Amino acid sequence: MTFDIKTTRSVVVRALLGDLLIAVSKYVAAVLSGSAALLAEAIHSSSDTVNQFLLLLGYNLSTKKDASKFPFGRGREQFFWSFVVSILVFGISGVLTFVEGIIKLTTPYSISDSKIAYLVLAFSFAVDGYVLLISTRFFLSKYRKQGYHDVFAFITDFKDPVLLTALIEDTAALAGVITAFFGITLSLITRNNVYDASSSIVIGLIMMGSGIYLSKESKDLLIGEGISTRDQKKIEAILNSIHSVNKILDIKAIYQGPEKVLLAMDLNFRDGLSTSDIEKAIDEIEHAIKSSIPYVERIYVEAEEKMPDQKQPEFSNS
Repeated sequence: MTFDIKTTRSVVVRALLGDLLIAVSKYVAAVLSGSAALLAEAIHSSSDTVNQFLLLLGYNLSTKKDASKFPFGRGREQFFWSFVVSILVFGISGVLTFVEGIIKLTTPYSISDSKIAYLVLAFSFAVDGYVLLISTRFFLSKYRKQGYHDVFAFITDFKDPVLLTALIEDTAALAGVITAFFGITLSLITRNNVYDASSSIVIGLIMMGSGIYLSKESKDLLIGEGISTRDQKKIEAILNSIHSVNKILDIKAIYQGPEKVLLAMDLNFRDGLSTSDIEKAIDEIEHAIKSSIPYVERIYVEAEEKMPDQKQPEFSNS
């Protein structure tokens, strides 16, 4: 097992180990203190542990090769398992935590051991913060490597659902710890457990919000989301720079995995080119595109006759 931060898998492994350790400590603290916020956080961390395991499963399955059954690879396994995780975050963990807070609002209880609660929260904050730092560093390394200058544009174009899910869950985990801290503290100061119970509701809402966002991202990739406008323009510029290409008739690009794109193009080549010339032009196109956009794994080019009234097409995302 590797613990460098050069792969998405290593980020998920760290998050899995951290969440498992935190979940156990939170359950112990929740039982000893009686805090609804800590119980909500224990459920939150348990959910994160299961989710990281599923993400790791999806990542490992996506690397298996079975050319007869999956001729384009199993990269979409990551999209599927990320979608499953998002449903679990929203449909089970988030709702369960939210309902727990509602029940606690109407049930008298007391926080009996605040020291253990604060110790576990401090421990959770440290571990979650460390894991988030690792995820963020890896995310930013991809940002710099791909030459972006706008973080928000990169987030929009980012198509690694496993890393994105880990990053969102780590952020939500840290937000949950902070929420639980304030809920417990206000309840102890005011001797009113409404704050502790309410923090459980807030944690549930954080989890449900995370689940909704992640499900949308994974769903788009599952049903065939195409490449970004930024990369579309790169491809268009490359094709227009190739002297042998007369007209771009159609282009379709689809993700087969987080960093695996299948690109298909219908091109009209200049008159008078021999078969050998067209083959050389296609090789030139493939080399130029793969050099500019390394995650384009497969390129299919079809030489077509230009229709007399055909206009320059817009790029298709699927």
